[in-house]
Amino acid sequence: GVRCHRFLKGEDALVLAWVGTAPARAAADSGAPVELPPATGRRDGSGVPAPQPIAAVAGPVAARLGGGPAPAGVEG
Repeated sequence: GVRCHRFLKGEDALVLAWVGTAPARAAADSGAPVELPPATGRRDGSGVPAPQPIAAVAGPVAARLGGGPAPAGVEG
């Protein structure tokens, strides 16, 4: 399916969007993890602001390694 983003009053730009295998992980410029708000399930929702700027988003490590369990020494 296709999701759309509805802007609230005073909003005029979407800075970052991501599509991939759940759960998504986010990081700040420093590399520190950024907690993402829970998914609402609404296909046309306005979303929830992140607690701080997000520099990168990725899916689980196992999904990037072929979908199987993560190899020894790799945490996801």
